[in-house]
Amino acid sequence: MSDTTGFLTLGECLRWQPAVVWLHVVSDVVVAVVLFAIPVMIARLLTRRRELPHRKVLRLVAAFLVLGGTTQVLEIVSVWQAVFWIEGFVKALMAAAAVATLAALAPLLPKLTRLPNPIVDGLTSLPNRLLFLDRVGRAIARMRRENRELLGVLYVDIDGFKRVNESLGQDLGDQLLMRVANRLARAVREVDTVARCGGDEFVILLERIDGPLFAKSIARRVLSDLERPFPFGEVKLQINATIGVVVSNGNETPEEILSAADAAMFRAKERQRGSYEFVDRSRAAAVS
Repeated sequence: MSDTTGFLTLGECLRWQPAVVWLHVVSDVVVAVVLFAIPVMIARLLTRRRELPHRKVLRLVAAFLVLGGTTQVLEIVSVWQAVFWIEGFVKALMAAAAVATLAALAPLLPKLTRLPNPIVDGLTSLPNRLLFLDRVGRAIARMRRENRELLGVLYVDIDGFKRVNESLGQDLGDQLLMRVANRLARAVREVDTVARCGGDEFVILLERIDGPLFAKSIARRVLSDLERPFPFGEVKLQINATIGVVVSNGNETPEEILSAADAAMFRAKERQRGSYEFVDRSRAAAVS
């Protein structure tokens, strides 16, 4: 029945269509449960992790969601009984909580966007050591599943980089590292991974290689590419690199493969900087 304004109550609109009633009711119940569940999880998190920053913002988010869940419950009640004043009051509180939450979140968003990515190097945007080891682990899993092919890991150390920082400054040193990263990325295939382990050390994962010769050829290409001068205006920097190369059939852990490549790089440094040392772990693993 309509009132003098011509508007119909929600229940009056739905009374002749039970399917529509239950569509509204079930949807509102599901949304309400979720909106109430998230604040409960936030409350448990705040209780267990008292050192968490921005606790006030989390509380505001929880309050906003609780009010949202309450409005969904009142939507259900209003199908059979008019509680519009109560619902309007709760919605007004929810609107106030929404404004307060937005005001608290707005100053945080720029800070959050500047947070360092835990698996990406902040300077070069390459994967870091953690992500690199994960990529090696995934490559090993594929090798075991497919029962074929090998992988190679190159540990690349820039010779004399410390002198560049000391003589020309850290800013130019950082620019040099970024250009080194670009050259390394161009020296390998798309399926491969170039990562920065820190400082002047880079690592390369060569996936799905058919033997040691391919890994050696990439090592020689990397040495040649890095020997080409890096122009910085009127200054041209000449650097060299020393590389440890390991080929594996996947019978070792990612940490063991990376450690073997690191050790090979140090042996190459002791013998002759600007060269590479090769280790074929696939044969050693097969023999053992």
